[in-house]
Amino acid sequence: MNILVADADSSVREMLSHFLQKKGHNLIEVSDGKEAINMIIRQNIQIALLDYKLPILNGIEICRRLREKENQPYVFIVLLTTEMEQEDLLESFEAGVDEYLKKPINLLELNARMKVGKRFINLEKNLRKNQDELAEINEIKNKFIGIVAHDLRNPVISIRGFSELLLKNPSNLNDEQTEFLNIIHSTSRNMLAMINDLLDISRIESGRLEIVHRPGSLKNLVLERIRMYEVQANRKHIHIQSNLNEIENISFDPHRISQAIDNLISNAVKFSPTGTSVYIDLYQTNSHAIFSVRDEGPGIPREEQNMLFNEFHRLSTRPTGGETSTGLGLAITKRIMEAHEGRIEFESKEGEGSTFSLLLPMDELISKA
Repeated sequence: MNILVADADSSVREMLSHFLQKKGHNLIEVSDGKEAINMIIRQNIQIALLDYKLPILNGIEICRRLREKENQPYVFIVLLTTEMEQEDLLESFEAGVDEYLKKPINLLELNARMKVGKRFINLEKNLRKNQDELAEINEIKNKFIGIVAHDLRNPVISIRGFSELLLKNPSNLNDEQTEFLNIIHSTSRNMLAMINDLLDISRIESGRLEIVHRPGSLKNLVLERIRMYEVQANRKHIHIQSNLNEIENISFDPHRISQAIDNLISNAVKFSPTGTSVYIDLYQTNSHAIFSVRDEGPGIPREEQNMLFNEFHRLSTRPTGGETSTGLGLAITKRIMEAHEGRIEFESKEGEGSTFSLLLPMDELISKA
């Protein structure tokens, strides 16, 4: 095990190094905080014994900087100190110090702390190994989903297209055949939506979500999407009320933002009871263009809200018209908004409904055209 001993006092360094080398460890000695942090990063240090009052950077500051570093392998840090105020002790643990030892150092106590540190390091090593294996499995899953969804998409498109063609010329069909064709067409539409969601989540998880920005009118896009869902809403006797303010043209990916808007409107209609209203707003603040959808549905149970944007998560509340869902829509919407440097927000109360909002930043995205 690689151990760093960082102390301004050479006699302390010599004593600790002698003791730990006898235990079979590899030792590196330094005398100031700058050397200490450089050695930890460069030399794959697993346990660091840091004097609290090191020159240049003290032990607490070294710990804080290490814990803030992304992808830094875990280092078990023991703070060496003569006396510490309660306030300093609390600060050290908040900075990420694992243990502390008082000087003069009791070698038996040090040995016990080292055993704790070794257990921490082994746990961290196993955790990283498991994470790597899970990442590999996840990549295989994404490739599998992508291949299957892609291969299913073309035949489903054909089924949908031919059934739609037959329904446009119903003169040679009897009522029963027309009913069956309507079922085929409706089912193929739902299947295609599911397949597209699977393809999207596969692209997103593989880092292949493409965003193509173009300047345009968000209001015109919202009007277009509302018209698409009015038929579905009317079937359930749900009234869509919109209040769309004029906002400046901004740059966004119209295909992906349409997808995000569709997911919110579709969910509102899907989970709203017959005879209720869905309220759609579009407005601009100094920093964001905001699109929001409020429904009068059952709301989202509090215990399920922290899982709302997880993939394949389905709510305990069910769609009111028997509609289907992959549980991917909100996860995809969240990733689309993040790719636009925006975000999705929501408020929900059981029995009172939910409000979902898309926030697109205005500062860098305002069109200069």
